[in-house]
Amino acid sequence: MKKKWIIALSVVLVVVVTIVTLSFTLFTVQNFKIDMRTGSSYDYNEQEIFASSQLQTGKNIFFLNKTQASSNIEKAYPYLKVINIETQFPSTLVFHLAERQAFYAVRSGEGWLYLDEDLKVLESVAAPENVVVVEAEVQASEGDFVELALLKEFFDALLMNNRSREEGIATFDKLEYFESENEVYLNQEQGLKLTLDSGRAVFIHNAGYGLAYKLAKFYAVIGSIYQLAGTLPSEIIENSEIHINNFIGSNYSERDSYFYLVYQGERVEL
Repeated sequence: MKKKWIIALSVVLVVVVTIVTLSFTLFTVQNFKIDMRTGSSYDYNEQEIFASSQLQTGKNIFFLNKTQASSNIEKAYPYLKVINIETQFPSTLVFHLAERQAFYAVRSGEGWLYLDEDLKVLESVAAPENVVVVEAEVQASEGDFVELALLKEFFDALLMNNRSREEGIATFDKLEYFESENEVYLNQEQGLKLTLDSGRAVFIHNAGYGLAYKLAKFYAVIGSIYQLAGTLPSEIIENSEIHINNFIGSNYSERDSYFYLVYQGERVEL
C-alpha cells in the first residue's frame, strides 16, 4: 500500500514539474501583433507600441497585467484606444487597437484641449478646429481622462439618434451649461445651450433627463420649423431660440418633451 502511495505521489510530482516547466518555457511571451481596427492618421511603430505596454518577452503569459499594459499604452499614445489584449496560445499577444477622434475642445490655460467621446485628452492645440467647442475650463495633460457633466451623455444621445460624430460636429459649433428653475418643483436643473452652425441657440432644459429624446425633438423641430412660415414672420422663424423641455407629471415619461420658441427674450405664441 505504501509503495502504491509513493508511485502515485511520484506521478503527481512529475506532472506538476512538467506543467511548471512548460509554463515557464512554452507559455511565455515570444511574439506580438498589432491589429488596428480603424484607419489611422499617424504612422505608428509597432515595436514602440509594444515597448510602451511595459510587457516583456519571456514573461509567463498567464501572469500578465493586461489592464496596466492597456493603461500604459493609452498614456503613451493618447490617440490610441486599447480594445483588448488577446492571448493566442502558446506565446503570442495580439493588441487590438482603435484610433480615437476628437469631438470636443475645452479651454485649458491659454490653449485648448481636444477630447474624444470618452473625455480623454488627446492633445493640446492653440485654437480648435472641426470640433464642438465646450465653454468650460479644465487642467489636464495628454492621456488624462477628465470629468465634465453631460458630455458623454450628449455624444451617446447623438448615436441613439443615428447621428455620426461628423454630423454632430457639422451641426453644433458650441456647447455651454446653464441652469433653469423647474416650474413645478422650483429646483435648479442643469441644461445644455447648443449653438448651431447657423448661429441659432438651442436650449435643452433638464438635460440629465431623457436627453436622447430631447435631441430627437430638436431634430424634428429643426427639420420642420419653416413650416411655420404661414403663421410667423420669417424674422422670428430664422432668429428665435429653440427651447426643449420635458413634461412633468405621473402620466409622462422621459420620452415626453415639448418645444417652444423665444424671440428677443419673449416666448412666441404658436
